[in-house]
Amino acid sequence: MASTKSLLLMKLSGQLGKELVFKQYGDKTVVSKYPDMSNQKFNAKQRLVQSTMEDANYEAKRIMADEELSKEAQVRLNVTRNKLYTALIKEYFRNIRAGS
Repeated sequence: MASTKSLLLMKLSGQLGKELVFKQYGDKTVVSKYPDMSNQKFNAKQRLVQSTMEDANYEAKRIMADEELSKEAQVRLNVTRNKLYTALIKEYFRNIRAGS
């Protein structure tokens, strides 16, 4: 893992072609190898959360695609447009937890 304070890499964050990952730690940019998750074994609870997140993502995108539903959700959740997706995901998980 390499770290740098280079002006070219400053504020760079994300991945590059599933080969490199750029992370920010304070004023340093850290470059590391993309993690290999192919041998990862998930337990039942982790698979359940992953499945729930997939459903929540689908539902949030469905609501955001419909302008009328989007406006209703903004008013209901009392958030701005740029925070609507996160609020919808949070609401979905809260509803699932309350239903269980």
